[in-house]
Amino acid sequence: MLAGSRDEVGISMIVSTSSDTTGDQAIEHVLILMAMRDEATPVIEALNLAPLADALDPRLPMRCYRGSLGRLTITLGLAGVDERYDVDNVGSEAAAVLALETIRSYAPDLVISAGTAGGFASRGANIATVYLSQSRFVFHDRHVPLDGFRESAIGGYPALDVSAMAQALAFPTGVISTGSSLEKSDRDLEVLGDNAAVAKEMEAAGIAWVAMLYGVPMLAVKSITNIVDQNNQSETEFVRNFAYASASLTRGLCSVLRYLDGRRIGDLAAVAESAD
Repeated sequence: MLAGSRDEVGISMIVSTSSDTTGDQAIEHVLILMAMRDEATPVIEALNLAPLADALDPRLPMRCYRGSLGRLTITLGLAGVDERYDVDNVGSEAAAVLALETIRSYAPDLVISAGTAGGFASRGANIATVYLSQSRFVFHDRHVPLDGFRESAIGGYPALDVSAMAQALAFPTGVISTGSSLEKSDRDLEVLGDNAAVAKEMEAAGIAWVAMLYGVPMLAVKSITNIVDQNNQSETEFVRNFAYASASLTRGLCSVLRYLDGRRIGDLAAVAESAD
C-alpha cells in the first residue's frame, strides 16, 4: 500500500511486541530513515532512488527518495539540513518528526533506521561491523530517577525479531541505544552496559517510539565508526572511519533489502523448535 496513511489505525494502537499481529504481513514497501547526507548518498546511488517531489510538508527540511528492488518499493527519508549551520539534522528529535511524517504519508510495511554508530570491543565490534537490531531500542541519556518515569525515559521500544535474517546474512545483533551526544559520559556508559547495547547512536529510539505508536514493525541497520570502550575520542574516530563505515553500511543495507524481497514479516524470525 503506497497511498493513504495509517490514520484510521490511530496512534492509540500501541503494541507490546512488533510481531504480535504482523507475522503474515507481506513486505512490499520498506521505509528507510537516515540522518546524514553522506550516509544516505551511497545508498541512494546504489538503489537508484529518485527524489519525490512535494513529498512532505514544505516547511520541513526532510527529503524523500523512491525506487524499487525486485518486488520491493523502497522509500528513503532523509532528515535534511539545519540551514543555519549547513549541517545534517542529527538526533532523535528530527528522527521522530521524520518518522511521523513518512509513516503517516506512505504507510510502509516495515521501517528501517539505517546509519552509523559507536560499538564496543568487549561485545565483538570492529570498525565497519554491521549490526542488526534485536529485542528493543533504548535511550541511554534520559536519566529520570522517579518510578515509572525512569522506565518510560529509557524506552524499551520493540525491535522486530530478525534472528533468521541475521543468521542467514551472518550479521551480529543486539540492543541499539540512542542518545543526544557523540561524546562519552560515565553515566551513559553505565546505562549502555545495563542494557548490553551493541551500538550507541542518535536516532533509532526516536524512530522506534513513533513506529510503536503506529504499530509498524521496525529494525535498525547500524555500521560501526568508533569503538566506545577504548581510550579514544569518539569524535576523532567517527571522522576518521566514517567513509569506510558508510560503505559497509550501504553493502549491509542492500543485503538486507535483497533478503526482504518476497518475504513476510514473520519470515525474518527464527522458528522455535517444538519440544518432543
